[in-house]
Amino acid sequence: MNTKLLASFAVFVLLTAVVSISLTDSAFADEKKDKAKKDKMKAKKDAKKAEIKEKKDAKKAEIKEKKTETTGTPSGTAVKEAAVDMAKGTASDTNCGDKCFMPSTVTVTVGGKVTWKNVDSAAHSATATDSSFDTSLVNAGASASNTFNTAGSYPYMCILHPWMKGTVNVQ
Repeated sequence: MNTKLLASFAVFVLLTAVVSISLTDSAFADEKKDKAKKDKMKAKKDAKKAEIKEKKDAKKAEIKEKKTETTGTPSGTAVKEAAVDMAKGTASDTNCGDKCFMPSTVTVTVGGKVTWKNVDSAAHSATATDSSFDTSLVNAGASASNTFNTAGSYPYMCILHPWMKGTVNVQ
């Protein structure tokens, strides 16, 4: 075989190999860039999800803390002050049950204060069934408070709407 022809063939094979490797490397480089881009986008999405979850958790904790400050914890832990709404529509809803006063049961410490706010359009009261306290009539939009200086359980009701019942526990 001719040496020139053989040398030309060798050069051709060498160039083909170099070009092939170069094309393969650039294809993998593009693939690596795409993967890096996808990873970066996924990391951004994950960070955004984590941020949203953190905000939701913080909001839940804030609501729980606020509720605890005003009404006590679900287990009945006593607080210094509690707020109770005289619920909307309860003057005519004889079946409001434990939704007439919201919440229907609160727990405060000895010396603690409960404030009833009337969010209904009719006047209401919070009157102890043993007559130990009475807010008198609380007009729509108004509120009334009572401080509890003796431990015990104080069931109460609205004198105008006797189906409205609640309890103040003092610890």
